[in-house]
Amino acid sequence: MTLASLSEAEVDRLRELAHVGASWAATALSQLIDETVLTHVPIVHGPDRFRVRSAWTTGIFCDFDGALAGTVGVFLDESGHDRVLEKLCGSAELSIEYAASVLSEFGNILSSQTVTAMAGVVGGVVLPGLPELVRNQAESVFAARLAPRNSAPRPLYIESELSARDGDFRALHVVVPDVPKAVPNARASG
Repeated sequence: MTLASLSEAEVDRLRELAHVGASWAATALSQLIDETVLTHVPIVHGPDRFRVRSAWTTGIFCDFDGALAGTVGVFLDESGHDRVLEKLCGSAELSIEYAASVLSEFGNILSSQTVTAMAGVVGGVVLPGLPELVRNQAESVFAARLAPRNSAPRPLYIESELSARDGDFRALHVVVPDVPKAVPNARASG
């Protein structure tokens, strides 16, 4: 199955699911960092787009399964990484273990909100897995993690930038759905 094999209505459904999830993640992020967080319009990309991003160094990835399946990724650039630690712990100067624990829980909260929101839309149970934290070259790790040799091929991913109203903080929210589960009438094609 490829992005081109999906109808416009199927892509719109996936985009709307991701947007609802990103909006809930933005609300949680807003509460965590005590700032207004805006959700940008989701953009749908094919799998080739994984290779061209470069700004997002830290990533927290969480698989989900149930009525929907796929992966949620929350990416931070270097300043976002430090800002999250400062907001949640009072300082970005933490031990590696403590910072990893804080960032993993941060990603877990945003991913759980995403999954809960999407489950509400589809009216089913969707459960998040454990978060996976990557603190260096997160985009490359994410792309490799979703490469066909490592998982079932997925024809698209949907990204939404989350940003503080003042533009001083950004995060990237990515949903990579298992299309046949997300769009039950999705056609298989080669």
